[in-house]
Amino acid sequence: MHSILNQFSREVSRHYDSYFTEYNLATSYVELLMYLNEKDGATQKMIADHLNLAPSTITRFIAKLEKMEFVEKNREGKEMSVKISVKRKKTVEELIKNYQKADKEIEKLVGKKFVETTSKLIEYGIEQFNVKKEA
Repeated sequence: MHSILNQFSREVSRHYDSYFTEYNLATSYVELLMYLNEKDGATQKMIADHLNLAPSTITRFIAKLEKMEFVEKNREGKEMSVKISVKRKKTVEELIKNYQKADKEIEKLVGKKFVETTSKLIEYGIEQFNVKKEA
């Protein structure tokens, strides 16, 4: 089971990553930017919770995105928030469009019903693992 899920995950990741090679970004970075765009900024903890990644990973992602001038950090009291930089807002919009193209291409490759069913099954599986952790 693990092997086939891992193989599927790698294929899906390769597919999405191919839409962002010209930007030198992996899909996880784009998903972080999409979240910031949707929320008009967020704290690192909010980002880590949303993406289900370790805070140290988010720190590393933000450092790279800040170096590439995609984001800027703002301190608000004790909280550090991150926002899309005005300079790269249009590029982020292009990245979002590419992400949406990748979504549509997946649907064309495997079918809309497969995408919907697989998404629901994976979400259910995640919930079951979380229930087990909490018990």
